[in-house]
Amino acid sequence: LERCLGLVEQLGKEDQSEGDAGRDALRCFDASYSRSLLVPGPPRIVEAIRDRSVVLARWTSHLHELLLCTAVPAMPLVQILDEAVCYKGEPNVLPRSIAQASASDAGHIRRLVLESLEVCLFPAEALQHCKKAADLFLAHSESMFLHLTKLANANRARRFRRLAHVFADLNALQHEAYRFDNELQKTFAGNLRHPRPCWLWVMEHSMQAMIAKLCLGFTLELYDEAEFHMIYWYVDYLFGLRIHNLNDLYHAREQPAGGAGKKKGKSKEQQQDAARRGTRPRNPPLSLLLLEATQFALRGLFRLLAFCLDMGCLGPPAAAVEGLPQRFVLRFRALESFSLPHLPSYQDFEASATIAQARDPRQAAVERRVVLEAAQASFAETAQILERITAAKDRDDADGRILDAARGIKRVVVANQLALTQLTKMVATGVARKVVVATTYHPYLVSVQVQAAAS
Repeated sequence: LERCLGLVEQLGKEDQSEGDAGRDALRCFDASYSRSLLVPGPPRIVEAIRDRSVVLARWTSHLHELLLCTAVPAMPLVQILDEAVCYKGEPNVLPRSIAQASASDAGHIRRLVLESLEVCLFPAEALQHCKKAADLFLAHSESMFLHLTKLANANRARRFRRLAHVFADLNALQHEAYRFDNELQKTFAGNLRHPRPCWLWVMEHSMQAMIAKLCLGFTLELYDEAEFHMIYWYVDYLFGLRIHNLNDLYHAREQPAGGAGKKKGKSKEQQQDAARRGTRPRNPPLSLLLLEATQFALRGLFRLLAFCLDMGCLGPPAAAVEGLPQRFVLRFRALESFSLPHLPSYQDFEASATIAQARDPRQAAVERRVVLEAAQASFAETAQILERITAAKDRDDADGRILDAARGIKRVVVANQLALTQLTKMVATGVARKVVVATTYHPYLVSVQVQAAAS
């Protein structure tokens, strides 16, 4: 495959005036190959790609995706569930099929599940001391995550549709994990490093599936501009749950095994209360810092877009604005089958998104300026966390995916900070200006661009 990449690069350097013979040599697909296998139906005309640069770019992407397939057997579960063979844009069907075949080998999913559970401080000894309950839980988990890996390697539209039907099963697995954790607590008592390892593990993957479903709507262009801030508001809540749980987890991982080194004088009740409140780890991993940066970016975009809608800078269809309560139900109804600590309602969203209205124009300008300042503060927090990630690029956990994601969020922050500066001047001068939003630098975080004032 690497030699093929070299040949494609060499083809790109050759003279492009080969005529029809050269175009035939670059053909990636010939509809006549499988036409005899099609069922009777209306003819489908497939237009060939004639642009040489586009053809070579497609081949380059295709070969890189196939190269990623060779690493799938060694990938952790969390990476397999997040488009493991994605190079640029949506992967082709062949790499996705190979990735699925590699990930679903006999016993491979079970090994991935166990490795992922051990990250959440699941005791490996439970396979012996709680064998019956452990085997039952692992069997159900293996079936669930085999299905999720299939969805991760489906095309994005199908993945979006089918993710809506997994949350009831994840909810059942969550309750089973809670009962299994009770048995672990009885068996291991103080030697259990985290009180709820299985519940936290199921919760984390469920939150990831919810966030993936909601963010795929941006990639598939399913949302109106009037809904963007509503989606960001809900995803911000889900990110908050993940960050809270992961802070507890990584703090527990930093503690010595077996409970050694605990401060004397604290009762068991005090220790449990401290565990419930949660504590930040001293050295959070870069993946957790990236989650925090993304959450602040989401919060900043929610505030920025709420301001733009309130000022009329965005021009979404009137039907979309008036039907926002119905769209709230439509977008988040599938998530209601999973038990969250608090189920967000439209009234919660409305209370967060409504900017206080004042009769005095000067007071109204002050209220709007407060919203812009809050958005600016959120983006400033994002920038600070991204600097910490960039400064730690030589750490062992600084893989390319985290650094690439950080660079994408940084571009979003810079673009939106510029827009905030322009909108603050607009409030001061009172000159109305329109804005446009687009996912220019990130799959689901939009960048706001302020258009020039009409002359």
